Parts: sequence; C-alpha cells; structure tokens
Amino acid sequence: MNGKANGSEKKTLEYEITVVTGNRKGAGTDASVTLVIKGTQGETKAFSLGKWFHDDFEAGQTDEYKVTAEDVGELLMVVLRSDGGGMNSDWFVNRVTIKVNAKSAIYDFPCNRWVQSEAIVFEGTAKLPTDQQHGTVKSQREMELKNRRSFYEWGDDNAYKDLPGYLKATDVNSIPKDVQFTQEAMHDLHKARRAALLNLGLVKLFNLFTKWDDFDDFRKAFTGFVGEVPKAADHWREDCFFGNQFMNGCNPDTLKRCTKLPSNFPVTQDLIGNLLDTGDTLDKALEDGRMYMVDYKILEDIPHYGQDREDLERRYTCASMGLFYTKSSGDLVPIAIQFHQIPSSENPIWTPNDAEMDWICAKLWLRNSDAQVHQMITHLLRVHLFMEPVAVATYRQLPSLHPLWKLLAPHIRGVFAINTLGRSVLIAEGGVADNTLTVGGGGHVDLMKKYYKTNSWETYNLPQILKERGVDDPERLPNFHYREDALSLWRAIEEFVEEVLPIYYQSDDHINKDYELQNWIKDLHDNGYPVDPGHEDHHVPKSFTSRKQLNKFLTMVIFTCSCQHAAVNFSQMDVYAFPPNAPAIMRQPPPTKKGVVTMMDLMDCLATKHQSSVTIATVYDLTRIFADEKFLGDYPEELFVEEAPKSAIAAFQKKLQGISAKINERNSKIAVPYPYLLPERVPNSIAI
Repeated sequence: MNGKANGSEKKTLEYEITVVTGNRKGAGTDASVTLVIKGTQGETKAFSLGKWFHDDFEAGQTDEYKVTAEDVGELLMVVLRSDGGGMNSDWFVNRVTIKVNAKSAIYDFPCNRWVQSEAIVFEGTAKLPTDQQHGTVKSQREMELKNRRSFYEWGDDNAYKDLPGYLKATDVNSIPKDVQFTQEAMHDLHKARRAALLNLGLVKLFNLFTKWDDFDDFRKAFTGFVGEVPKAADHWREDCFFGNQFMNGCNPDTLKRCTKLPSNFPVTQDLIGNLLDTGDTLDKALEDGRMYMVDYKILEDIPHYGQDREDLERRYTCASMGLFYTKSSGDLVPIAIQFHQIPSSENPIWTPNDAEMDWICAKLWLRNSDAQVHQMITHLLRVHLFMEPVAVATYRQLPSLHPLWKLLAPHIRGVFAINTLGRSVLIAEGGVADNTLTVGGGGHVDLMKKYYKTNSWETYNLPQILKERGVDDPERLPNFHYREDALSLWRAIEEFVEEVLPIYYQSDDHINKDYELQNWIKDLHDNGYPVDPGHEDHHVPKSFTSRKQLNKFLTMVIFTCSCQHAAVNFSQMDVYAFPPNAPAIMRQPPPTKKGVVTMMDLMDCLATKHQSSVTIATVYDLTRIFADEKFLGDYPEELFVEEAPKSAIAAFQKKLQGISAKINERNSKIAVPYPYLLPERVPNSIAI
C-alpha cells in the first residue's frame, strides 16, 4: 500500500522566482503578495512572496525567491494576488521570471500592469488564437478580453457625435489604472502651467490685460521676462522664413502644388510677375510645378469666439488662401494672399508689392488661419482623436498574448489619459481652446466635426498623400525637411512591421483565420469610425485579407502615434512662443482695402499680453516630454521574448540610428534646423 502511494506522488521541483517591480513613483506595495504557477500539468499552491526583515517589492527593485512545489509541466501563466493591505497596496509589476534548473528552462512573464487584487500573466511567447496552445491558455485569453471589454467601453456622449470613437469615462481618474497617467506624468502636468509662468518669467505678462505697443514691444517683453526668444522672433518678417514654416513648422499638412489657379483666386502675371525670378512667368511656374498653395476653405462658416454672445470678446479668422513660389535659390516664398473665398473689391489680393504694413498684416491673417487648422485638425483631430479608437479596440479585442498587442501596446500608451483630460480641459466650454483660439467657444468643435465627416484612413498613407498633394518631388520643392525625415521614418517602420508579421503569419491564410485580428478591425470599422449620416466612407477595412494590407494599416498607426505626433506637437514652442509669428487670436476684423493698416491697428488686432502669456504657457505644457517617456525603437517593456522579434527590433533600432545621424548632419549645415523627427526625440506614443 505504501509503495502504491509513493508511486502516485508528484515529482517536486525547485522554482527560482524573480519579480521586477516597476521603476516609477508609487509602483511598490506594502501588501502581502502570493503567486501561483500554472502549467500544462496543473498548478501549484499559492506561495507567499516575502522575506523576513526585508522590504520586498519597492519601486525599481528586483526580488528573488526559491520555492519547492510539484512539477506542473511547461509553465503557462502566473497568478499574482494582493491582499490589499498596507498604506500603498497597488503594485506595478514589470515582469516575473521563473528558472527551473532541473529542466534547464527559464520562463519569462512580461506583466507591465498594476496588480490591485489579482493579475494573471501569460508566459511571454506570442501566440495567435489559432496557434496550438493549452486549453487553460485559450480560456484565459478569452477571459482577459471579456474583463477588458467591461472596463474599456466605447463612449456614447452625444456631444462627440460626428467625431471618432473614444473611451467611455467621466474624467481622467475614472479610466482604468493601467492607462492612467503615471505619477511622474501627473506631477509634470500639475506643475507645468505654473512652471511655464514662473520659469519663463510670464507672471507679469499674465496679469497684464493691455495690448502691445508695437512688434518690438513683444521682443522687449520676452527678453525681459522670458530671456532668449525663439528663432522666429528674429526672422518672422522674412518671406523665406514665412514660406519655410509651411513646410517645416508645426503644420506640414496643408501645402499643395498648384498647377492651375482656382477661379476664386484670380492672381495675374501683372500682379506678381516682378516677384518671380528673371525670365520666369506665372504660367510657366504653374506648368513646371513650382507654385504651391494653402487653402483654408474649411474655416468658411465656422463660428468665431464671441460671434453670438455679447458678453464675450469678439474674435475673427478668415477662410484665407495663400500662393507660394519656389525660387531658383530653393526658397519657398509667399507671393499672394487673399482673406476670403469670394473675390471682390473689398477682398483684394495682397502681395509683397504692397506697403510693408499691408503685407505684414496679410501674412498675420494667413498664419492665423493656419493656427486654427493646425490646432484643431492637424494636431487634435488627425492625431489624438483619430488614433484613440485604435487604442480602444486594441484593449477590447487583442489579448496580451497576441503579437499585435505586443507590437501596438507601446504606441497606444498614454492616449486614453491625455485625450480624456483633453475632453475636460481643452475642448470643454471655458477650456484651453476658448482661451487661445479664434474658433473657441464652440467653433473649434464644429471645425473638427466638419473635417471628420470627409476624413479617410487613406490620408494617413504618407507616401501616397505627399504624392497626391504634389509635394513629393525634392527637385521642385527642396528644403522640405519634414518630408525627408518623415519618409525615412515611415520606411523604417514599414520594414520593421514587415519583418515582424511573417514570424506569426506565415501566409495570408493565417491573417484570414485570426479571428481576434478580424474582431479588432471590425470593432474599429463599426464603432471606432462609423459612417454616420452625412459622412463619407472613412475607408476602414471591414476585414484584413493579406499581410500587405495589414502591414500598411499598422505602419499608418505606428507612424501617426509616434512620428506625426512629434512633428505637429513638439514644434509648437518654436512656432507659437513669439505670437506675431503665428497669431492664434485676432481681435479685430481683417481690412477690406489696402493702404490703411497702421501699427496701432495690428496691435489692436493681436492677442493682449495676458492672452499671449496663456498661449505660451499652453504650448509650454504641450511640448513637455514626461520624465518616464519612451522613444521610437525603445521598448524597455520587452513584451516580445522570442529571438525573432527581438532581432527585428534590433534591426529597427540600427536603422533609426542611421536616420538620426543623417538628420544631425543636415541640421549642422542649415540656418534653421529641423530636429522634431530625430528618432531620439520622437516619443513612442501620444502621451501629451
């Protein structure tokens, strides 16, 4: 009888457990913690993790334990449980590693999440739902998604109808802790505005509600209170610098080649012929593709702040148009500006041939139009709001074991927190838009909705859209540094994704059969970007049928969340910090005839000292990089544990180093460097 009992006993093994607590504020725990190991042959009892006279699980700390338990076969999952005790019970775990010496095996469990009561963490090898896997794993990946869907619901507030889908939340503190701001980020956010006012010396300006005296007054104030002024302060009046900003400023999306002038913008040879290179003509420049336009027709009929309320300050903007010319020197210069869409005697075309004050005035109004479009469309809508549905669907449809979860997770980090905060303090009445833009007070939301109704995923295909805009040719449009840097990064991302996908999808058939992937894109199609009445097709695929199609979509997502956001966000301080360079607020209507504008008129029109300080403090906030930020190609979470994807990441990083070297070399040779797409300055995700 004893022999039979001994024969049925399970073999025991020693497990060496290593637990890495996240290196962030508040990551450590005072709670009592247990761990269960699950394998192909069962699971262990719950082990209490802790040592006598040792402070376990402090932030950034690695703790090691040895336990003896029955052999549970190949390890599949670990279950971490907290009893919720102590002053700080929540616990952020980076990863758990278990070494089984008897089997010469090491199992890695990437966690990267908060343990508040219980967390079940898969062994790190990525698997598709159709891959062979233990039943316990299969059921847990389904349970993980079921739980996630209960926390990550689509928002249903009617105020955001006609905008992309978003995460349902009452405020930033109500979203799941895994996607809240880190304590480091919250500290930065709370301190940023005050730091802007104090560190930039803007406190005195903030309390001055008077207008400026002249353009030199801006410089004197900023030199006295802020110190060094942006480069724009030295060059903003120069036409070459003005033209350069439509390529390499914070809004590189609006410039298009003009091969035929629109009928409502009747520029003639007589009007601008003397502004062209010797021997050149308007018709020849149009034919050769050396004329470019910006057209802000989208602003037509958008309400302005104070337009319908007598208790608010009245502000103005224009649905303006600008014509640019590429000189033989390679410089892009403005040669004609029209304030409104319908030409008339009270809507003249302004050119550099006009009086100096007239031409300065015309350029201010064109930049004001650009500021409205940049802030509400190029930046907020096309990047922040348009990428949020990707994050929602990823949490709802892709379990942490899925390779695409591992690929996308670093690039959707932070978007829920910053967008939820944005809906409360930026878009809402009395928020940042109301205080810093002409179209605040409701027009800012109308503008986004108007644009979104016709917006399409096809406009996120960078090489294609640059070609469609006619700005892809370096011979015709040189010095477009955004284009060159963005295309280099696009290709690197595309090749990285192209190397990762075949590791898991050996054929297009694997794409078709991955039902979690198909559920992901269906959720995006149905709930992320629904085609509501009045909308054009947003061109979200209903399904994926090939690796090529999936590669293109993932490249658009990763590029937009990282590179495009960096280009249109972190350039703002250089553009907006000297208000005459890009006035976001105009307080008087535009002139209707030439030769009457005075310096006093322009000072009456531009933002007051108080409004200027608010704008500068705001862009200071928005261009801060959090202390715990991760940059393109930097994946310290190590969600992938297999050698093949690690090799792809290493190759990606090497390409990024090469791109960085080329950008730095170019920037060392030009008067106005373009640093915003240096890979080491491009955060992985939209976190600010």
